[in-house]
Amino acid sequence: MKKKSITLEIDPTIMENNMRIVKDKAEEEFNKLLADAMPSQVVKPRPGFCVKTYTKPENKKVFVNICLTEAIPCPVDISNAELMHILNSEDPSSYRVPMSIGEGRTEQDKSGAPTTVYDVAINPEFFSKIEKDDLFQTFFLTVVFEGLQDKYQFEIDMQKFTVLKNRKSIGNLQSHRIQIRDVKKCEERAKPLIEEIQIPGKFTAKKKEFVYRLRREPPTGEIEYLLAEFKVPASVELKDLNLEIGEDRLVLDSKGLFECVDFFLPCSVDQDVVDAQLNRNKDMLYVKMPIIH
Repeated sequence: MKKKSITLEIDPTIMENNMRIVKDKAEEEFNKLLADAMPSQVVKPRPGFCVKTYTKPENKKVFVNICLTEAIPCPVDISNAELMHILNSEDPSSYRVPMSIGEGRTEQDKSGAPTTVYDVAINPEFFSKIEKDDLFQTFFLTVVFEGLQDKYQFEIDMQKFTVLKNRKSIGNLQSHRIQIRDVKKCEERAKPLIEEIQIPGKFTAKKKEFVYRLRREPPTGEIEYLLAEFKVPASVELKDLNLEIGEDRLVLDSKGLFECVDFFLPCSVDQDVVDAQLNRNKDMLYVKMPIIH
């Protein structure tokens, strides 16, 4: 996955006590003015799922509660192919996921040891999407981890995370103050993010596209490998396919019969031990890519 540039407001650290007092007073006045100018509401999100990850290089345990509230707008609904196109573009940050990142707090893990917990609130419709789609879930968690890193200035091990099976949250979820904005609903798309450009006076025949998906194995816990699955019609023979795997990229070409599939992978894979098999009983091409730990 290409590195995205995410801009977040970060409060600077003030070392001198007298400067901190002035700053706090100024921020209090500024926040009051901002609240008057932009109406907001305080909401208590409900649990979604909990992710365990670790900091680098300290290997310190961190939990992130992904929680839900209708007060957060839903991002534009796009397909896997559109997401891949955006991530491979010159401006991958053009696809934005509205979220509210809460302050870190200390809670106890299941062993009773103190650990840092963050709450990240998102729209319930988008949550349903990332629950069912591994590609969107991996993309979303990457954005969350980068957001936490930028806001609180610490590094997260992007390859070492686990979605907990039996716990939806750690500790009591905190309230979030959400600005009330005039936003479009999830299903209201002004125009597609990817559209074919038609030249006046000419007809452009659009090539067929492979139907495919990318998922992680196992579904939870530490990732062992990525599995790409492509629907390959019987009209496309094995000799027509050209598959190339890089450390972080997959390209599938079919000699012009279908649109070339070209996307970056969400984590680095070992291209020397990739296993690709075409199953003609199901007309499916399976590409197993062990990741590099």
